[in-house]
Amino acid sequence: MKSFKGRPVLNDVTFVVKKGSITGFIGPNGAGKTTTIKILSGLLRKDSGVVRVLDEDPWDNPRIKQKVSVIFTKLPYPPNDTVEEYLNDLNSVFHGDLQSLIKEFNLREHLRKRISQLSSGQAQKIQLIAALIKNPELIIADEPTANLDPKARLEFYDIVREMNRKMGVTFFISSHILSELERVITHVVFINNGQIVAQGEINDVESKLDSSEILILVREKEKALEVLKEFNPTLDGAYIKVSGRMREIIDLLDDAGVEVLNVRKTSLDDVFKKLSSI
Repeated sequence: MKSFKGRPVLNDVTFVVKKGSITGFIGPNGAGKTTTIKILSGLLRKDSGVVRVLDEDPWDNPRIKQKVSVIFTKLPYPPNDTVEEYLNDLNSVFHGDLQSLIKEFNLREHLRKRISQLSSGQAQKIQLIAALIKNPELIIADEPTANLDPKARLEFYDIVREMNRKMGVTFFISSHILSELERVITHVVFINNGQIVAQGEINDVESKLDSSEILILVREKEKALEVLKEFNPTLDGAYIKVSGRMREIIDLLDDAGVEVLNVRKTSLDDVFKKLSSI
């Protein structure tokens, strides 16, 4: 439980992050994501209940700070530090394999730059290196790609996937950019109005909320609408939305000579819309 000025923000929030997973933490604005992340990170004290991060209460716990790293939207840094100075200062505390990380992230040419001179994408690489220096078991990231351009966001998630695979680091990531988050996460936790409304492996969560809806992108939209009229098709942007058996629908379009460009069922965005309305 957590309240601010008598107003409940979190109420009976219960979820589990599986070790070794990349778990997405998703919910609308004001749902309680940042408050939850601050409590898990030991930056905010709960009002009641039990919180366990790596089997310990994170509040004011130096042992958790040794095992958990936190990544924010913007890198908090001393304004006049160079990249090299900032990372060396951190490494003097945690004694990680800094040189290997610098090589892994291709940052040697940027070491002499002040952090304030870096692009947003480069600054987030610095945050990842800073997070990994202590060889953490868990990295918690609060909207880490919010200020990045599309290329930098994709690169960030490629690195996350690689660090998860190579180092076994568990990631817990909140983000509004669901189409990109969906490419990397293995598990998902949905929060709405301060309560957990769904959690688990992403495929399981999507299938539980999935109906028979199918979204189809075709070359000849009007012809496809006519072919599929018995399925009561509707337009959803560039896609045609129908309900039915995917194989039967694709066969009908194929028999009619309609080229199908893409087919998908429920996406993370679709699940988000449904759960946000609960």
